[in-house]
Amino acid sequence: MHASIWRFRGDPDDLLRRYDAVIAEIPPANMRLHLCLRADDGIIVVDTCPDRETYKAFVAGAITGLFRAHGLPDPEAVEDHPVHAAFVGRAATGG
Repeated sequence: MHASIWRFRGDPDDLLRRYDAVIAEIPPANMRLHLCLRADDGIIVVDTCPDRETYKAFVAGAITGLFRAHGLPDPEAVEDHPVHAAFVGRAATGG
């Protein structure tokens, strides 16, 4: 599994509305492990993909168009890392 961390700066309420509009267009079945965190100065999104190649295709693909269609600004920073361990509901998921 591969994870990315996206940091968006701005009014959190506005960014969350735009984020919700983006997420509404993504089938829930495509979400393996995903978090959206409200910060004082924006939002932080943690997303996972099965592997780095899938992550690269995701970033180069439709997600940028969805961001723009809903007025979500370009992220201030994006990091990506391989997942060593993940726990959801007390259950470990594959890394």
